Amino acid sequence: MRILSKGRNLYRQLERDFNIARAIPVARASLGLMAVLRSWVQAGNCRRVAVSAAVCQDVIAAVLGANCELVFCDVNYVDGIVPDREWIKARSAGASVAIVVHLYGNPVEVSKVRNHFPSPECLIIDDAAQALGSYSSFGLVGGQGDVGLLSFGATKHIESGGAAVLFKDYLFAEAVAHTLTSIEIVPEVERKKIQTSFRKRFEIARGRLLIDGDDGAIAFNDLLTGYYPSLQLPFPSCSDAAVCIALDTYSQAMEQRLQKSAAWVAGTEGCGLVPVGMGEGTVPWRYTCRLPGIDWLSQYRLGEEIRSHGIDVSNWYLPAHWMCGYVSGTLPGVEQLAREVFQFWVDTHTSLEAIERGVEVVVAIIESFYSLKMGTK
Repeated sequence: MRILSKGRNLYRQLERDFNIARAIPVARASLGLMAVLRSWVQAGNCRRVAVSAAVCQDVIAAVLGANCELVFCDVNYVDGIVPDREWIKARSAGASVAIVVHLYGNPVEVSKVRNHFPSPECLIIDDAAQALGSYSSFGLVGGQGDVGLLSFGATKHIESGGAAVLFKDYLFAEAVAHTLTSIEIVPEVERKKIQTSFRKRFEIARGRLLIDGDDGAIAFNDLLTGYYPSLQLPFPSCSDAAVCIALDTYSQAMEQRLQKSAAWVAGTEGCGLVPVGMGEGTVPWRYTCRLPGIDWLSQYRLGEEIRSHGIDVSNWYLPAHWMCGYVSGTLPGVEQLAREVFQFWVDTHTSLEAIERGVEVVVAIIESFYSLKMGTK
């Protein structure tokens, strides 16, 4: 396992660890992404941005907030990684930016993406917001593109607040830092209003999905209209020092995440749940697995039953391309992963003992589901 170093100046520490020219602070990784793309476009580059549709809506909102055009890529549902052929298609479609997302902590070989998005005419953004400490054969993810994104926000590997943007090129870092100063901070009351409205419309759309199945995808169209200002928030005070302190013991935290993930793997073996990636080099954001062949309603009901026993589980992410007007069937890998995925907490707030108890409950629920499905109960 590659270990992050210790230091008192967070950004100089990150520059050493990730072998980059400059690291700058930002309130959220998605806000940093928006500033990076605005700076890229202001320099006269193409607005087309390639990204997996198996991603947080904030990433998509940041691209839209930079007035860029999305080129969505499909994923391999086995590990959530975009295959080579999708990057080739995106480049052929005119994309000059590739956002490489290490989904759930699964590391991607960024060098393979570089083969299709060569420098300097293209920009690779190495999004390690869910993968702090994960590594590939070239080292820590987050430092392998032209720009890297790290997040220390709520639910991430370190939850001290804030984020960092990493740069190979010092001058581009200066340009992005200047762009950040020009982005208006939206008052908290307005941001909450936007987020509340989005969540309400999202839940209505998800309800349609449970009733209509894949045909309900149309209900997600335009959900992100007007959403991106919710990303424009001030930098949280004192977060730098808190992240430095957390990094001092992060090697132990990584090891604990791996142990907890291994407990889920061992405990659920044979019940039908299949890991999504979670292989070598992964520092899991959450333990992520899928139940092959289930539909949206079964996924929802199983998730609700698991939560009723006090076990944290989520089914993110719903296909982001649906929120931009694409119909069901457009990206089958993304849609299958979204329909089958289950994520279980492996953070510092969740003990190994709680996971071991939770495994027994989850296995019983899954086995009961299959018994009912086969008509044996």
